[in-house]
Amino acid sequence: MCTKEQIGLRRRACCLPVLFVASLPGTAVAGEDQPRREVFSGVETTNNYTGVYAGGGYAFGEGLYGSGWRVRAVGALGRYSYDGTLFANGSYGPAEFTGDVTFLSAQAGYQVRRGPLIVKAFAGIEAVDQQISPYDPGNAVQGTALGLRIALETWADLSGRWFLSADASFGTAFQEYWELTRIGYRLGPALSAGLEGGVLGNREYNAGRGGGFVRADFKTFEATVSGGFTGDYLLDDPSGYLALSLYRAF
Repeated sequence: MCTKEQIGLRRRACCLPVLFVASLPGTAVAGEDQPRREVFSGVETTNNYTGVYAGGGYAFGEGLYGSGWRVRAVGALGRYSYDGTLFANGSYGPAEFTGDVTFLSAQAGYQVRRGPLIVKAFAGIEAVDQQISPYDPGNAVQGTALGLRIALETWADLSGRWFLSADASFGTAFQEYWELTRIGYRLGPALSAGLEGGVLGNREYNAGRGGGFVRADFKTFEATVSGGFTGDYLLDDPSGYLALSLYRAF
């Protein structure tokens, strides 16, 4: 999904939200007996976009729940569609475009943990491929590009029940950005729920989103379901979104 005005018609190009968002249990204690490996995957869909992602990471130092260096790799695939205009037979006419996006990134980072606060910063390389059919000459987010990718992820236990996370990333391949803030409440030892909101976009698209999430956390395994509304601010009618993410530490 991505939008801009072109010859009186709105057009969309994809912005793939691939920043992995995972919680670190506030009660976990860093140490040699803590897990060092993590794997994660997920799927997200809107009215004109569906994408999947998967990845993994390894933590040095004190392990996943403590301070130290870490590495991570993420891959994603997505398909989207949008309406626009195309020059044919000497005039502009309406057209429907279909896009396929592939994303790969390898990053290194460092995590700092101070009591209830966790901050992670990553930097690395990304490769993004955007293939649109038919070719759209007015879309700058098209083709294959390499770039720098940076990410910042934070987690804070506000109390024994409340927690707050804020995560963001930026890539230079197509100037893509993504941010998501969540505030949650622990309903019990394994179940929590809350609200989420954020922004996302790239060179062709700027959007916001807001909704809620439910998370089941079983120490080394976590599943999160989230949903709500997303759209390019006031330019288009908002779309619903639904996402599922899975996480395992070992």
